Amino acid sequence: MSIVSHSDDLTRVPMSWDEYLALEDTPGEYYGGSLVTMAPPGRKHQRIMFELQTLIRHHLAPGTDVTQAWGWSPNDVREELIPDLMVHVQTDEERTLTSTPHLVVEILSSNRRDDLVGKLNRYAQWGAPAYWIIDPRDHVILTHRLEDGYFVETGRYTDGPAMLTYGDVKVPVDVDALLG
Repeated sequence: MSIVSHSDDLTRVPMSWDEYLALEDTPGEYYGGSLVTMAPPGRKHQRIMFELQTLIRHHLAPGTDVTQAWGWSPNDVREELIPDLMVHVQTDEERTLTSTPHLVVEILSSNRRDDLVGKLNRYAQWGAPAYWIIDPRDHVILTHRLEDGYFVETGRYTDGPAMLTYGDVKVPVDVDALLG
């Protein structure tokens, strides 16, 4: 097994899907035929993730849950990504979510290209109905809805109060407080 460095933040280790599944502790995501490891999120990233998870939890539809940094690998897909947050039906699954979440959230850090292009395309292909991108650097929250297999931007929030939605669920957020 050889290690291929992609950037200072991502390291790719080529391996098969079966080799990845055999790992006891999954130290990253699996896509493009490689285990992809990344630097741990910084303090601000973790604070935003915690605060947003708390806000979403207060507005969950019955029978759903919000989970942070848990794998998603749809049935019949030999890849696994780890969104920062997912809203999904309540489940007893442990290793990874195999059903389609109602919402996927990524908080951008230094590997922005993966979240803005690669993951956006994969989440759309996998059928996620809603995708939020939280961008602390540019102080913006982008919301998307899946239409005809592609994400369409439904909101761009840069300051003050905002009402973020996924499906019929509305989540009030103070953009400045969340990203400050």
